[in-house]
Amino acid sequence: MGLQGGGDKNDDERVLPLINMVFLLLIFFMLAGKLTAEQMKIEPPLSISQDPSSPQAMILSMDAQGRLFFHAEMVPQDNLQLALARRQDAGSMDAPLVLRASGAAEATKVVAVMSRLRDAGIDQLQLLTIADHR
Repeated sequence: MGLQGGGDKNDDERVLPLINMVFLLLIFFMLAGKLTAEQMKIEPPLSISQDPSSPQAMILSMDAQGRLFFHAEMVPQDNLQLALARRQDAGSMDAPLVLRASGAAEATKVVAVMSRLRDAGIDQLQLLTIADHR
């Protein structure tokens, strides 16, 4: 009848390079996974000092409409210097002031608030920004 055997052997020979590549990739990823440096767990030492090393920062937030919030309490821009004067009376004038402005707020409003803060005697002002990961 003319049947030839050995067709199975030919199929096995075609699959062997694929199996070899799978094993090579497996070995590669096993080695690559081992080469990553492990993060060291470091615990900082405890301090016996009762006073914090730096004063706590005060946060002034500005939303997209230009409204100001000092410690989550809305402060009209006209009363900003009064709120800062209360802060000075509390003895926390050495602490840096952090201005957390919304990215949607107009730049002119942010600059105007920064100018008012400078006029109020704020020496240390930090403008909080959020990194753009595009």
